[in-house]
Amino acid sequence: MKLYVIYLFYFFSFSGIAQSNVQNDTIPTNQINLLNSEYKDFVTVKNHIYAISENNNLVAIDLKKESFKLIKNNISAIAKKSNNELVFGSKDGKIFTLYHGKKVKQIEKIDAEIFSILINSKDEYIVYSKKSIYYNKKDYIPKKETNFYGKVRAKYTGTQLIEPDYIFLDKKDFIWFAYDEGEWGGNVCFFDLNKKEFIYEHWLMIDNGGFGEEVKYNDRNEYFTKLKETYPDKIKITETDTIYQYPYQMRISSVTKAATYDNQNNLYVASSGNNYMIYQNRKGFNYFVDGTLTKITKRENNFYKSCSNHSFLVNDKYKEAFNKGIRKRDENLNELRNNILTENEINILGPISFNHYNNKLYMYSSKGYQVVKNLNCNFTEELIFKPYLTCKAHGENDYCTHLNVIKFEFISEKEMLFLTKNNGIGYYNGDTVIYLRSTTK
Repeated sequence: MKLYVIYLFYFFSFSGIAQSNVQNDTIPTNQINLLNSEYKDFVTVKNHIYAISENNNLVAIDLKKESFKLIKNNISAIAKKSNNELVFGSKDGKIFTLYHGKKVKQIEKIDAEIFSILINSKDEYIVYSKKSIYYNKKDYIPKKETNFYGKVRAKYTGTQLIEPDYIFLDKKDFIWFAYDEGEWGGNVCFFDLNKKEFIYEHWLMIDNGGFGEEVKYNDRNEYFTKLKETYPDKIKITETDTIYQYPYQMRISSVTKAATYDNQNNLYVASSGNNYMIYQNRKGFNYFVDGTLTKITKRENNFYKSCSNHSFLVNDKYKEAFNKGIRKRDENLNELRNNILTENEINILGPISFNHYNNKLYMYSSKGYQVVKNLNCNFTEELIFKPYLTCKAHGENDYCTHLNVIKFEFISEKEMLFLTKNNGIGYYNGDTVIYLRSTTK
């Protein structure tokens, strides 16, 4: 396994190397090109990255020495305990551990392909597979014809579970399963590890949200009164607010991209999607700005309050033309959009991560990495840097409508690792980005 180093600098765009399918970078970039494979996931232990390649090899990368070694083949999921012990699973259901880089040990086997491994607050591992949620040697399987089976739920006759678009285990030991169904919307389902219960719907609703044909409501107050009577254990009205039992009515979207906690245990959730809602004016310029950031805060006992901001990515220049929604049509609005849109405006919200070293929230979007300010839900963002990234979407001239960064995390105040779709794993040291790839097959 050879190591190749390619130096890529900001002036690439002037030398003719960076083409229209590359997102322009704003900082110098070094690429340690180990060829042949991207990555699907990674965890970090001190100066080592343990990453799963797209061909299911688990490799250990030494950041300081810029070298790597193969750990195990046929691996599909990995997680890390609080003591840095690794737990990883294979496509044929084997579960392994690795501690302090010593010998790999198989500890269990299940009879299904493993999708994900999660670690709860007690440092126990949970396996999500094609068969079940496997926890403490027991299988938990969601009911048929529920949101766990996506838009085919009513017609589904199979026995295999569906891999979610996003999975997350929160500090209250609820597993989130987000299923994005595109123009069909989607759903977020939960599994409560403490009660061993599935939650199939997290929105509290009666009579189709008040839009049903059977019952009509005079106003929102009448509907809410009936809603509270229906769910008295899940809705509480205080002197100053209305709060809800966790995880209900938390404004969580089916197109969730990431969730992260700050140092006060407030939970932030990023979502974006519905790529079909792209507006193009008569001049051929495109507008697509999509992203919602939600903050969930504990109020009392098991009751929480959430707030969301759906338009914080909209530049002031475009608010009058587009804040009412892309689908709204009238002559004056269309004329304003045709005049104001003189270039492509593309900004899609991707993953978020809280930097516990400097107590700041960061996000990635089409514009690059940004620090998020005004965390009272009047979110604003400030650009930190935009990395060199390759866009492989077809039919696009000078922008990407898909996100190339899947997740990122901080390993010090200024150092960050991020997982990309097309450029391997990125390492940012505060000045330069280094991309890592694997040659293993």
